[in-house]
Amino acid sequence: MRARGGRWAKSRGPLAALLLALVVALGLVGCGGHRASGGPAGGKGGGYYQNDGPPDDEDIDISRIPDAVPRHAPRSKYGNPDSYTALGKRYYVLQSAAGFTQTGRASWYGRQFHGEHTSSGESYNMFSMTAAHKRLPLPTWVEVTNLDNGRHCIVKVNDRGPFHDGRIIDLSYVAARRLGVVAHGSARVRIRTVTPEDFQRPPQTTPAPPPASRNDPPLRAATNPAPSAPANPTSTPQRSAPPTARALGYLQVGAFSVAQNARDLRQQLIAAGLGPIRIVPPGADLSLYRVQVGPFADIQARRATARRLVGRGLAVRQVDGAS
Repeated sequence: MRARGGRWAKSRGPLAALLLALVVALGLVGCGGHRASGGPAGGKGGGYYQNDGPPDDEDIDISRIPDAVPRHAPRSKYGNPDSYTALGKRYYVLQSAAGFTQTGRASWYGRQFHGEHTSSGESYNMFSMTAAHKRLPLPTWVEVTNLDNGRHCIVKVNDRGPFHDGRIIDLSYVAARRLGVVAHGSARVRIRTVTPEDFQRPPQTTPAPPPASRNDPPLRAATNPAPSAPANPTSTPQRSAPPTARALGYLQVGAFSVAQNARDLRQQLIAAGLGPIRIVPPGADLSLYRVQVGPFADIQARRATARRLVGRGLAVRQVDGAS
């Protein structure tokens, strides 16, 4: 079995084991992309161990990279042994990620491992919202919150690590930038597992309001369409919606950790004549702003709208009226 950078292998005798441990230790020194002692040395990336660090071109609009979306997926064939050993320590892989939470420090890894195989067999992409964890089943989706600045995002755990003391998760480059971790190398975080069902649960922070008030109050001014825009369910009393509209539900076209991204998508769809559109704010179970089109008067209208949304390159998922 191997992990990022080929850090695991079976022992083949005392001398071979000693040499292997040395190689593994040297390979792990740069794991997680954290800075060398004393901070950066000169130019960009100069203070990173080995050749790790950010990409050469850091001019990336991180806000445009969507969070990972949880889905039901089979366990990785290669990434879930009952246990494994790294740097002389044995780790036991959890059989289930249900209800898992953990608090500790997060690090990140970047260009040195870009394109290499992860423990799950997937290629590591530092521009995708992924992460490495020592014990969670692969794959698992987790919400990571930076406890120093409150930023949060959802990542897919598809790799093993980090094996530094005190580090609980290794973030991809873009995930680390989203959370404000890159500049510091590591940060205090809290992680919790997120399931596909979380995307279908209504917000739990307050009693469920009628559709007229479902948008997040801070977003209201920014998300209300101009008078000439298509009608929005947030400006129409619930009693005016036909009973069949609630039954037909909504089409979800995006989920964002950044509120402005949800607003931008909503305005783009309104300008394209697609609507009405609502933004479901984060709740206790899921810290994402969800953009949903609907409700619909009939199945034909919903299907026609779905075809237009897919034609614009959007992933469309049907949700009920409570989402």
